[in-house]
Parts: sequence; structure tokens; C-alpha cells
Amino acid sequence: MSEQTGSDAVAAADSRVALDPGTRPEVLAQIAQARPELRVFVAMNPATYPGLAQWLATLGDPAVDAALASRTTAPSAPPQVPPPPPPVAPGLPSTIATADAVPLPAEITLAPASRPRRPGRVVAMVLAGVLVLGVLVLGVLVLAGGGFLAHRLAAGSSRAPASVVTATITVGSGPLGVAVDEASHTAYVTNSDDGTVSVIDTRTNTVTDTITVGAYPEAVAVDAAAHTAYVTNSDDGTVSVIDTRTNTVTATITVGTNPVGVAVDAASHTAYVTNNGDGTVSVIDTRTNTVTATITVGSGPLGVAVDAASHTAYVTNYDDGTVSVIDTRTNTVTATITVGTNPVAVTVDAAAHTAYVTNYDDGTVSVIDTRTNTVTTTITVGTNPLGVAVDPATGTVYVPNAGDNTVSVISAR
Repeated sequence: MSEQTGSDAVAAADSRVALDPGTRPEVLAQIAQARPELRVFVAMNPATYPGLAQWLATLGDPAVDAALASRTTAPSAPPQVPPPPPPVAPGLPSTIATADAVPLPAEITLAPASRPRRPGRVVAMVLAGVLVLGVLVLGVLVLAGGGFLAHRLAAGSSRAPASVVTATITVGSGPLGVAVDEASHTAYVTNSDDGTVSVIDTRTNTVTDTITVGAYPEAVAVDAAAHTAYVTNSDDGTVSVIDTRTNTVTATITVGTNPVGVAVDAASHTAYVTNNGDGTVSVIDTRTNTVTATITVGSGPLGVAVDAASHTAYVTNYDDGTVSVIDTRTNTVTATITVGTNPVAVTVDAAAHTAYVTNYDDGTVSVIDTRTNTVTTTITVGTNPLGVAVDPATGTVYVPNAGDNTVSVISAR
């Protein structure tokens, strides 16, 4: 990976290349220039040289700014004359696009550990940003292959990831959901049985704090730019709002019955919560921590994912085998898509205009064209597929199958 230079390396790059301290400085510069969607990862790379960090700071991208702020040594303020653009490799454009940066993807997925019931216990696993290769088992968080960001799975890598468990972290009782704030090197784990959230430093794999939230917390989502995490509390119908700088609950928001899934659209300052017990989605203004709308969707909603670029949210309705498509500008359901039996999780690859839905009872994944809201193909995976995550840089989809203890890897391309 680090041995590659030029346009081929840039075209093949993914988030792991942009994060890898071994990637050559000139390749990092070329990635920052030609791949706006990877700039946030370049900003987090400890090997990014000061001139490039200063140039990234001039772009006005909140996600990039948050990543720069998280560095051990923040870049010095740009001089009055902006730093020169990074070097241009042969075959790459010589101009820098300074239009709105591509937002950091936030795949929020929902993964029950046993067949969900409505109403009833629903186990959630939230995967945000790049794929989190971790497993929650019996009160411990098991990190495989070197931690959350250590896997180097891109094509052409000369260093294969190690298939070993590198840490086992004891958390609270009944861990369910997990979300990662890459910028602050922190993971948040919901502990359903004791009503807490464990805060993990992903650099040391240690629990640094435990936060008391509501009754039976399930899912968690992080808005890194706003330094906020949102936790759904299924048994008391609330969402706990956590200030991730102080690890304190700053607000408790009443939503619908048995809230389960949660997704955040940082650009529009909005969070979306699926209420499994009453068939609705609560829309939260994250600036005021108030519910601004309640949207009726299908029966037994579970998973939710947001495509910020197209102003759309997708909700899986477990009981009726559908996906509700929501226009987030008007908070109205614009389409209902029939998928497989008992859909659970959903994730969106915004650049590819595709959504992926796991169907628990028939062992399939429904692939949706988000431009037409139609199912274009159905892929057979393992038994009882639960969560789903996509790595948009490589076009790879990962599906854990609870019934046969496997993970199906799908090449979207």
C-alpha cells in the first residue's frame, strides 16, 4: 500500500490507506486532492505533514476540522496566504475542488442477537463510519485483528490483517450497541441490563468512563462534529444525549414506544429514532434536543440509515417486510419498498446510490437502487442475517449471520 505512488494508488485508495502512517506523504497529498471523501481520514493520519494539514484546515469542512482537532499535535493556524496545494501526481487534475466536501458516511446498522419480537427485546449493533470489526459477547468487547482501524483490507495491500484477538475489554452487563468516534479515538458501548454506556479509549483499549443512561439502552450513534452521542432507551421510551467531551448526559428526550435504532444527519442537525412499539420514527432537532416530527412508517420498525446527500432516510419494518423511504426535508414517507421476510438492518452507499437490507427469516440481502426505490437484486447469504455494513471505498458489504456464525462478504462491484 505504502509502496504505491501515482494515480493508480490514489484510485485504489480507501479509508485504511488514508489512515495508514506508512502511506507515502506524496500519496496522502494526492488522495487529499483527488478524493474529497477520504480527506477526513487523511486529517486523522498522524503521518500527515504540517503543510498538508494546514491546507486541509482551509477547506471549511467540519468533519475534517474535527479530525484535525483530534490530532495529538494540532496543525498551526494557516498563514494569511494559504499554504500551497499538495503536490499533483501525473495524470491527476491540477486544480483543487473547494466545493462542499463529501460528508463522512455514517452507516447505522441494527443487529438483533435473536429474532426480534414486537414489542420486546431487540439487540442493536451500530456500525458507524468505516467497518468496525468487533464483536460484543457476554459483557466483553472483543477486538479482532488489531482494533477498530487496524485492518488493512484494500486491494494491493502487501500486509494482510492478522486474524487474532488483540484485546478483550470488560464492559457492563448485556452489551448491545456500539459506535465509534474516530476523531476522538473513542468507542461507546450500550449495556442494556445495567442502563449504562461504557466509554472506551480505542488507542489503549481501556474503559475510561461509565455513563448512566435510561432503561435498557440499545443503539448508539455519534455526531463527532457536535461532540454528542445519542442512546435509545427501549424500556422508558427516551433518548439520552451525551456530551462526549465531559461524558455526561445533558438531555433526556421522550420519543415513541420502545425506541431501538438511531441515525444522525450531522449536516442537518437531525437525529432519527425508530420506535418499534408504535410504528413511528421520531425526528429530533439536535440543536434544541426536541422532537420536531413523528413519522408513521411500517409495522415494527427497527433499522434506520440516512443518506445526507439525497436528504433521504431508510427504515426497515420487521413485521411487514418493507422499507419506508423518508424525505428528510418534508418528513414524509415518499415510497414503501417490499423486501424480504423480516428485514432488520439497513445501510446506504451514497456514492453508489445503493441501500442494502438484511432479511432475517429468508437469509437474504435486498439491494435497493435509491434513485428508483426498487429492489434490483436479492443475494442469498447465511442463516438469519442481522447487521450490515458497507465500505464505500472498496465496494464491499459485510453481513453477519446469527444462525450459522458466519459473515458473508459481498463485492458490490
